[in-house]
Order: sequence, then C-alpha cells, then structure tokens
Amino acid sequence: MGNEIILKDKTRIYYKEYGSGEDLFLLHGNDGDMTYFEYQIGYLSKYFHLILIDFRDHGFSTNTKGRLNFDLLANDLNEVFDQMGIKKANLLGFSDGANLCLIFNKLFPDKINKMILNAPNARFKGITFPAKVIMILENILWSILPFFKRNKRVANLLLTDLKIDIKDLRNIDKDTLILVGSRDLIRISHIKKIARNIKNSRLVIIKNQGHRLARTSSEIFNKLVYKFLKGDL
Repeated sequence: MGNEIILKDKTRIYYKEYGSGEDLFLLHGNDGDMTYFEYQIGYLSKYFHLILIDFRDHGFSTNTKGRLNFDLLANDLNEVFDQMGIKKANLLGFSDGANLCLIFNKLFPDKINKMILNAPNARFKGITFPAKVIMILENILWSILPFFKRNKRVANLLLTDLKIDIKDLRNIDKDTLILVGSRDLIRISHIKKIARNIKNSRLVIIKNQGHRLARTSSEIFNKLVYKFLKGDL
C-alpha cells in the first residue's frame, strides 16, 4: 500500500517510498503511473531514497481542478517536496515526466540536484509522424465521448508545446543525463537539440531500443542512472 498527500486544493497525490540515501523522484509518463518504474525499484533503492508518485489525474491520484497542465503538475510536485520536508532532490523523468522536470527546473531551480531526462520532448513537432497521428486520433476520440474528460485532459498534455524555449534550456545549470532509445517515438534530432542547449548535459542513445527504455532495457538503464548520480559517468 502507498500513502497520500493532500494538496491545498484537496487533490490527493498517491505516492510510495523505497530505500534510503539521497532523494530521487521517479516521474512517470503520459497516462501512466508509478508502476512504470517497477524494474527500477529493486536496484536503485539499494543506493537512493526513491519517491514514486502518481501525477494529478493519473493512477490513484485525483484532480479537483478539472484542468491539467505542466505548470500545475510542477506546483503539485513542489507541494509534495514541502509536505515531505525535502529541500532538494534528484529527478528522473520519463517522457511527460521528463517534460515535468524541465518545467519544475524553470519554476523551482533551487530544489533540484541532478536530472535524468528519458525521452523529453519540448515541442509536439519533436514527435515522429506515426506517433503524432495516433495521439491526434486519440484526442479526437476523447473529445467526442462525454464521459472521458480525464482522458481528454491527459491527452492534451501530449499535444501542447512546453513553455520552454532555448533560453530556458541554456539557463539549466544542473548536471543532466539525457537517455533515449535509437528507435524512440521522439525524434533523435529533437533530443540532440535539447542536449546541445543544456550546458552540463550528457546524451546517451541506446541502440535498437524504443520509447519504454526503462522497461525494455532496465539493466542498462539502471546502471546508467546509478553511475550518473554517483558521479561515475
């Protein structure tokens, strides 16, 4: 069983903790939940204090506002920090979780130690064409079905460009590891552009892997995260 944090707006954020050591938040992707990182818990919890959360409108977490955007998610994460008494932490984000890391760094830069960004995408155009088609069709479907407002809100996160520009990327001063599979649904050229503009970043492209790198190549993924956070990468 996990725990709940009740935010100021009465939204309930579901979370779990594992291990001890430096704080490391694991932030899942769009329409996912904390279980995405099930293959990371056993290894990384030996070295770090892991905090896994379900975002607002995802998993077991609720949403009292009836809207959803990355600024709201970043403020939620900040409230989680404050309620847990965490002053500074490492962030590991996958896809939308990586995008959340970028927004959180823009709004609350003093609360981050290091970042691991797995398949971030600051612009919708950074997604490959086949993936775009699927996302647009899903968004249309949720729009015409009146009982799926939550799905519509979550899907809209995929279609909306981040409020991040080149200047924001260049202002990032955290050590940043960017991980992506060579067959990811995010364009490699887009990932490289992000990496070029984060001065203290290192980009690692894993051959023959797709979007769900933490699950399909968990051993490589986990060791890269460990080495980076320990300063050995």
